[in-house]
Amino acid sequence: MKFLSKRVCDYTSFHSDLDSTKHGRSSGGVSLFIHNSLATHVQFYQSHSSRILSVDLFFKGNVKLRIFVVYIPPTNDLVLRYEVIDQLISLISQTSSQNFHHAICGDFNMNLEKFYPIFLHQPQVAAKKVHKLFHYLLSHNYEDCTSLNLSSTLGTYHHLDTITRIDFVWSCPLLRRYMLTSTIFDAYDLHISD
Repeated sequence: MKFLSKRVCDYTSFHSDLDSTKHGRSSGGVSLFIHNSLATHVQFYQSHSSRILSVDLFFKGNVKLRIFVVYIPPTNDLVLRYEVIDQLISLISQTSSQNFHHAICGDFNMNLEKFYPIFLHQPQVAAKKVHKLFHYLLSHNYEDCTSLNLSSTLGTYHHLDTITRIDFVWSCPLLRRYMLTSTIFDAYDLHISD
């Protein structure tokens, strides 16, 4: 994404550090682009790993906003996947205790539409490790700010005949009152990426 930051002149970009030591594979990292009118509010950013980035913005009235960008590996590397999920939950918990408004966005490689029925009707199953992140977020009153994808043609992940939504924007209880709406819209990618 660093190549793209040179082409988007009205935005300031923040990137995670690349780490090729984790399980012998490097991720492409994660990035966040913030419009220059808001970038002046950035006080701090930190690469927690190649898969988790946080950016802190401070506004008038002692309003602190932390935005997490995350890439959770797919299920073919469960050790790394659970390591990233545990680290993210720890960071979210710390952020909550510091009274930051915060949002978590990125590629979760999870299907929330399949998890909701489990969360609502099978709480013992929902609390298991495989569902740990969604269970944490929903149990702590976080809200998925990306509308449910009711379209058969729109989604954030396409594979063969399957179209699902694995990318999310989660809002903490403090921030969600400021959220108005969100939508999934059809767009053509300029760059093929996961």
